[in-house]
Amino acid sequence: MSSGRDPQPLTRARLRQFQQLQTARGRREQQSFLLDGLKLVRDALASAAPITEILSLSPEEWPDAPCSVLKLSQADSERLSDTRTPQGHFAVVRDCLEPLRVPGSDAWQVVVLDGVQDAGNVGGIIRSAAAFGADAVIVGPGSADPTHPRVTRAATGAWFRVQIARSGSLADDLTRLRAAGASIYAAERAGDSLDQIPIPDRAAWLFGNEGSGINPELDPLIDKRVAVPIREGVDSLNVNVAAGIILHHASQPGIEGSPQ
Repeated sequence: MSSGRDPQPLTRARLRQFQQLQTARGRREQQSFLLDGLKLVRDALASAAPITEILSLSPEEWPDAPCSVLKLSQADSERLSDTRTPQGHFAVVRDCLEPLRVPGSDAWQVVVLDGVQDAGNVGGIIRSAAAFGADAVIVGPGSADPTHPRVTRAATGAWFRVQIARSGSLADDLTRLRAAGASIYAAERAGDSLDQIPIPDRAAWLFGNEGSGINPELDPLIDKRVAVPIREGVDSLNVNVAAGIILHHASQPGIEGSPQ
């Protein structure tokens, strides 16, 4: 569906409004976030994301946009992007993230992030979750905002292909998951080797802060601590890398208890 209107120039007032979406406060107040990049905007459109406006150096790229299209200058494109060489295509998307919806299938995998502060890591984990068939990613307090521009760029189009939930209390959400039959597996360097444990039909994979690990308040809810086996002398894996390995392992057919 075309917007039916010629592209409009971006006013100073609207530019300031969109620039505020670079901050957590601005995103919260406007209940929207900004996508940055040609492919990411295309992926959002293909996923029928709730886009309210497109901003572009080349409005002709978007003849069938289901929303208004604003024409950007190169200078405004650079002001809106936190990359060195912005592509000049942005989309404003309504923030419709909701609390956790527990999956209703017989077998499912959920990813839970406890204080994962690096936006690139959060985005990368979302990407791995979508790639390996996880049903949801729960982003807990202290983690990077899932609508942060660096998160959406790192996740690429996978951001729109997996349920992303905000959690106000991971303890409450983990309790709900356990009540629904999930085993809570925490990724920790000192845990049991991943290749030596059965994968339950319903699992919540808990990943903690890159420096301090998982909040001790969640310890009573953890059923097992799991580690990716690595060579001696290597301290640990980046949380994004560890999550990708664990989720790939859990998705493989033939592993006891893994989803088929």
